Amino acid sequence: MKIAIISDFNIAGQPTALCRAINKYTEHQARCIIGYDDSFAYDKDIILQDNPTGQKEAAEWVRESDFFHFGRGIFNWPGVDWNKDGLINNRNCVVKYYGSELRNNWERIKAWHERTRIFAITGTDWSITGRLLNSFNHLGSYFTKYGDMEYSHIPICQVRGEGPLRICAGSAGSPMKGYDFLHQVIHELQEDGARVELDILSGMSNEKCLERKLESQVTFTSLHGAWGISGIESMLMGHVVMSCLDPWILSHYPENPTMMINRGNLKGVIKQLIRFSDNALDGLGSASSKFAYTNFNTKVILKRYLYLFDLIMNHEEYLGGENNPKYIYGF
Repeated sequence: MKIAIISDFNIAGQPTALCRAINKYTEHQARCIIGYDDSFAYDKDIILQDNPTGQKEAAEWVRESDFFHFGRGIFNWPGVDWNKDGLINNRNCVVKYYGSELRNNWERIKAWHERTRIFAITGTDWSITGRLLNSFNHLGSYFTKYGDMEYSHIPICQVRGEGPLRICAGSAGSPMKGYDFLHQVIHELQEDGARVELDILSGMSNEKCLERKLESQVTFTSLHGAWGISGIESMLMGHVVMSCLDPWILSHYPENPTMMINRGNLKGVIKQLIRFSDNALDGLGSASSKFAYTNFNTKVILKRYLYLFDLIMNHEEYLGGENNPKYIYGF
């Protein structure tokens, strides 16, 4: 197949990572078409913004494509008008949603999918998946740089030793994630004499972010919504990850190494981690790393996507049963 992966932005590098994995491990061909570049310096393929040559190249590719994977939504550019050109239908495309887009616009999005019968991929937590119940709840779709490495080659975060416990966290996203509350809790602990530091990762490339993470032992992800891409990335590096997990996540991953948090217990969990020995922290970090590599390495994620594409293209046939996938991926 020829596959077009299209997104407004290169969301956490996920669209390009899917493209590269398809081209690396399968006989399919993929191109990644991104509307606007950003400052995070992820891998790139075709950028449409202020790029007439790229716009033409992307238009030619989509007209030859067999399947379309959209990130967050569908948009036109010079040479491509999806409605006028009749390029997509409910057998040859899917829309992958991320948190805020679906939480903020779910009524409009739900109505559009019901009208077009085009499939969607949601996941990560029930506050997203629960808005679009007829979607594919595809939790295991987090590509990371380290997920495509040999396990023994993945760099592991530094040991705390005689220093303070270092917790890292992002700074963007929904207020629901609780970054302000985390700041408050860390400040209160420090005033009480606790040896803990908070490193906020903001306004930097992914490469720089990974370098900084190596200096911490713990990652705070969110007071809702599970790990996200950053959390899986941190797990692979041997971090202990603090996150709120709802029953939807636990129904898919009932055995996982997360330190489960909420507003009521966050301070107590951090106090507990401060008291842990290096051996105890290393043990939790090792469990995190093994869990993430088992469930979120690039080959596993790619197979999940490709079998889902097959299901979308041939969904009525599979409803009848007694049919194996069109391709069996053995990479």
